[in-house]
Amino acid sequence: MGCKRITPSDSYLQAFNRDNVLLETSKIAQFEETGIRTLDGTLHELDVVIYATGFDLIGSVNAFPVRGRGGADLAVDHGDAPRAMYGITHHLTPNYFMMGGPGIVIGHNSVIFIGECQMTYIMEGIKELLERGARSVCLKERAMLDYQEWSQSKMKNKVFEGVRFCSSWYRNDAGVNWTFWPTHLISFWWNTRKFDSHNYDFTFE
Repeated sequence: MGCKRITPSDSYLQAFNRDNVLLETSKIAQFEETGIRTLDGTLHELDVVIYATGFDLIGSVNAFPVRGRGGADLAVDHGDAPRAMYGITHHLTPNYFMMGGPGIVIGHNSVIFIGECQMTYIMEGIKELLERGARSVCLKERAMLDYQEWSQSKMKNKVFEGVRFCSSWYRNDAGVNWTFWPTHLISFWWNTRKFDSHNYDFTFE
């Protein structure tokens, strides 16, 4: 697998060997009337340009403004290494549950199952909130810190972590992989099958 996701096709890579296919890795200097000019000065004449630049990971996590305790801006806290316990909860945002949040990407199985596990956890959390008659539930900061420490420790020496192996979009410029779930899928299910209320503060006023 290396540092990238598995190529989902038996013919994709072979397509680069065709006479009418060119893989151009030079950076784009500008768009011109008849094509694209790269920084090496070459003009690549084109009839059609499909603009598909890939992932904006930070943008997807901060798709809309989220304000938490004391007006805290979640995007500011995220910075270039967003965090959330199981990609679901954050200590600055009471009653805020995410799906597909940071730290749940997997390169070896189905993210649909991750979403199903997250929904179970969220439903259990909301159920407990209602049963307690509380007004809000919020992840404890200590729980967040412990989770982050555990997550990064489990990521060490894996192919998806660190510049020692290879580069990928999973890591930020500092080499921190904040996108991946660091262990196997069964452990994600095990950790999210019940709402761990001891990691949360409930308020009643």
